[in-house]
Amino acid sequence: MHFHLPKPLHGWRAFAGEVGIIVLGVLIALGAEQVVENLHWRHKVGVIRQSLMGELGNDRARWESNMSQVPCAKREVAALDEWAKRASPGAAAPATPQMAYGLFWWMHWANWNLASSGDTLDHFPITEQLEFASLYDGIKHREADIETATDLGQQVHGLIPLADDAAGRRELRAVLARLAGKIQAVAQNDSYMRRHFDAVGVKPDRSDFAADDADAPQCKG
Repeated sequence: MHFHLPKPLHGWRAFAGEVGIIVLGVLIALGAEQVVENLHWRHKVGVIRQSLMGELGNDRARWESNMSQVPCAKREVAALDEWAKRASPGAAAPATPQMAYGLFWWMHWANWNLASSGDTLDHFPITEQLEFASLYDGIKHREADIETATDLGQQVHGLIPLADDAAGRRELRAVLARLAGKIQAVAQNDSYMRRHFDAVGVKPDRSDFAADDADAPQCKG
């Protein structure tokens, strides 16, 4: 038995041309869709990158402001500890040293949390993803020490007026020792933080807190 394929209405050559046109149209449509999708992701990646760089610029400015206060903060803590050590019951205590140090500026990572909760970061180069992740991990660890140092600094301010007896001075000195340790813990990571800020090309931007910084008590000397 022989089977005969139906002959195209206008011949095989015409039929092949029509099929080719259809295939070409499908390929063009798929290519156009891919172009649109690439443009969409390029725009989204640009927006996310800009938001991260803005947040990190603010964080770097806060970090550098904190580091500028460290040497004087250490001197103030040491002077206050010396005062508490020298004061003795029944005798007039030396003049209380002034302590301008109160707190470090806190840092932020809200934009990173938002970015990492979606799939936009998957469209960043892998090296850039790793650089951002390392920097934000460092920020979160430094923030833990910053918050503890802030709490201890506030405790010190509250304990100074109460250090009028031996027990009060012992408590003050104990908190001062913990505060000095936390200040050192923050400061010893300065090189690490600067390297990681540099790795992603972050420049400091003080615009978010410049006015507040100008009004805050400054540790000098």
